[in-house]
Amino acid sequence: MKKRSFLARQAERWIDPGLRNRVWRLLEIPKRRRFQRQLESQAHGLRRGTPALSYGEVLGGDGVVHGGRVKILHLAEEFPPAQDFNLLYLVSSAPPKFALELVAWARARGVKFVWNQNGVAYPGWYGNRSEEINGPMRALREQADYIFYQSEFCRQCAGQFLGPSSVPGEIAFNCVDVAQFCAAKPPETGVCRLLATGSHYESYRVVSVLETVAVLVRRRFPFELHLAGRLAWQDAEAEVSEKIRALGIENQVRRTAAYRQEDAPSIYQSAHILLHPKYKDPCPTVPIEAMACGVPVIGSASGGMPELVSSEAGVLIDVPESWEENHWPSSVAMADAVEAVMSRWPDYHAAARRRAEDCFAKEQWMEKHRRVFRALAPA
Repeated sequence: MKKRSFLARQAERWIDPGLRNRVWRLLEIPKRRRFQRQLESQAHGLRRGTPALSYGEVLGGDGVVHGGRVKILHLAEEFPPAQDFNLLYLVSSAPPKFALELVAWARARGVKFVWNQNGVAYPGWYGNRSEEINGPMRALREQADYIFYQSEFCRQCAGQFLGPSSVPGEIAFNCVDVAQFCAAKPPETGVCRLLATGSHYESYRVVSVLETVAVLVRRRFPFELHLAGRLAWQDAEAEVSEKIRALGIENQVRRTAAYRQEDAPSIYQSAHILLHPKYKDPCPTVPIEAMACGVPVIGSASGGMPELVSSEAGVLIDVPESWEENHWPSSVAMADAVEAVMSRWPDYHAAARRRAEDCFAKEQWMEKHRRVFRALAPA
């Protein structure tokens, strides 16, 4: 992650968010106009007959790919980025910079636009600044020729926060390569190996897991926690280190920072249980990848999670329903779930793998995209 300057960090802390974003938008006007001129200067030949895709050049080169970019990797294996593209595929959680300008330019040249809709911003997550995300997202969604919603929850909250849409679409859960993400030799069950992984953007996602660990310590339940992935909120490293020290769980927690996608299977395979307490997660890839590796999931019964995790493949804990504030399972409830899952771990292990194979295999997801791409590509 690019390090922000001291002035940028102070601006985030002290300047009114609305004013700050108006200033940023004004400062971006020259860059936006430069981008438009660059687009207009490009000659674009439209391929006909077969699908040819562009993804807005959102894939980075450092090998650390996460969030919306992961699914683009799957598509790019069969549909590599093409200069003469006739389809533009963008993901709401990872749009390219100046996406609206790119879409307008592409559509004017006969390119069809496919939109992959993840979640939206809401007050409990983004406060009174939600429209900063929802406004551009709404404008892009309205330009789409077809929409893949990552879950029914994604479709419902898009309707609630972005408004109704007449654009045709369907549900396409995020997928996993079940050959790459597979169950290896199970870890020994003498010590429960817990995993919390992904990109951690909110403090509560990590703190609630650490507090669950503290409950298990008091119960003298044998376990280890592997905390993996980016800590992506302000002062996260200091907060997590202090919380681990205050709870006295230094010996129970192992940490790994951001990791490459090819390293993910081994991380899951070394775990018994994934802890995923995020509130209203629209369609998270992490639980899907975990289940593919035979790792049952403990999380909150909110967002898209009830569509993903069956009662045989994990335990989802009820939390209050709200768009105004976040809620997550109590540490006691999560500790209880850990003990319950470990008491029947082989059953949960097998069911998790079956769930991934039946519902989230990459080939099923790819076939939905092939069908839509063939229908949209110009003859």
